[in-house]
Amino acid sequence: MFIFSILVLPIISILIMSISKRDIVIKYVPILITTLSLLIVFQFIGANDLINNSNFENLYVNFYTLVKSLDVNMSFEINRINVLFIFLSHITIITAFFSTIKVKSRLKQINILISLISIGIYGLILSSNLFVFFLFYEIAAIPIFLMISNWGYDLKREISGPFSKALNFFNVGSKNYGSYKITIYLFIASLLIFIGIAIIGSVSETFEISSIIQRNNNILNSSLVFFLFLIGFGTHSALWPFHTWAPDGHGTAPTAGSIIFAGILMKIGLVGFIKILLPIMPEVTNLYAWLIISLASINIIYGAFTAMRQDDLKFMAAYASLSHIGYIFFALMTSNISGIQGAIFQVISHGLIICLLFFCVGCIHKLKGTRSISELNSFLDNSPILAGFFIFCAFASIGFPLTSGFISEFLIINGIYKFYAASTYKIIMIMIPVFGILLTTVYMFRAIKNTCLNFSEKNLKFDDLSFDEILICIVLCILIIFIGLFPDIIQAIISNSYKGLIIF
Repeated sequence: MFIFSILVLPIISILIMSISKRDIVIKYVPILITTLSLLIVFQFIGANDLINNSNFENLYVNFYTLVKSLDVNMSFEINRINVLFIFLSHITIITAFFSTIKVKSRLKQINILISLISIGIYGLILSSNLFVFFLFYEIAAIPIFLMISNWGYDLKREISGPFSKALNFFNVGSKNYGSYKITIYLFIASLLIFIGIAIIGSVSETFEISSIIQRNNNILNSSLVFFLFLIGFGTHSALWPFHTWAPDGHGTAPTAGSIIFAGILMKIGLVGFIKILLPIMPEVTNLYAWLIISLASINIIYGAFTAMRQDDLKFMAAYASLSHIGYIFFALMTSNISGIQGAIFQVISHGLIICLLFFCVGCIHKLKGTRSISELNSFLDNSPILAGFFIFCAFASIGFPLTSGFISEFLIINGIYKFYAASTYKIIMIMIPVFGILLTTVYMFRAIKNTCLNFSEKNLKFDDLSFDEILICIVLCILIIFIGLFPDIIQAIISNSYKGLIIF
């Protein structure tokens, strides 16, 4: 009933929006229905006492068989980690819907696309069959092209260097460039994932993840299949060097698109690591753990340094997101309790914080008509509420105590310390996330100084957030602080589910 409700409610929302011509219905019905779905998630957590019941067993549901000979089933599994990811997905989708309330052009269409994306996200998180995982994977990814090409932004990007003529030819900075680039990247990534899934499924004679793990075929130690998944999932999560679609995608996407990308869609690759790579291919993943750690380290430092160079707030947030994704990949490879819990914490924490950050940036663009840090000032004087939330984003992003970011970064650094405890490179490896946090402090506080604290008498026109915008920002702030104050609740829900992710 839980899975059925989660997957069907967005369809009901789409049907209601499709037949309705009233703006108030199109604006608020998807918010109400997604909130109802979120309440069902909370009810499931309470009914199964996931906080106190350490004996909770994963629930498996097979609705029907698609292809019996290949063991392709419309099957789903509910476990502790899935429930947390589903919670984050709902918060992300609700935030995206709030960001479209003031959209004047084709509101119905963009909200239908968001609902369609939500179906894909919920399905791939809950799926327990590789074929069904890929099916919902595509449902979540395909609408991105339409969202950017129809509601995106055309930007003026400074282009120089030996490839300037080619980049000008492709109209870099336009929404068409952004939409095609992200589609091509994700299509190639999906193709690699599909080939990897097809190889494993055909050799194992089943696409059920649990059955594949039990059979332990030699193909599960294949470096070829591993790299197909690594590049595919790494691209979807913007792991360096497969990341270049993300800044252009974020920069040209509407606010709702950026929120969905950073809040949950960039986590799709991480879901693939957690559902497929780590449990199905532990030996070969262990063999190439050094490679993933190296790429993740580049993500952390490169993303932070590049964010420091940005004048556009949205591009700054996009590169900041790349940096924080690196922490998650690094932590997953530590293969100890603290590191794995830190990775899961960081998925939830980063999702909430980046949703709030992109929502604030969208509000800034709407109110001020620009996202340029050099052109913005006097927020504390002309937009004090917006300034307050933006400053909160900065402190949460650097992992300030009493926020969710502090807990996740503490666990990750502790996991890295334990992983390298006997290594001569211990100090160097610990300094990578620490240095990343330092750089995050620099670029976030630079943005706050210029936009909020820099006073200009020429810019005193008062314009601030509406009630709807304040409401969703308060909800996100409460969740970020709540997790920071009561991390034991998340740890209790995770319980011993991390054991399947420890590969050595």
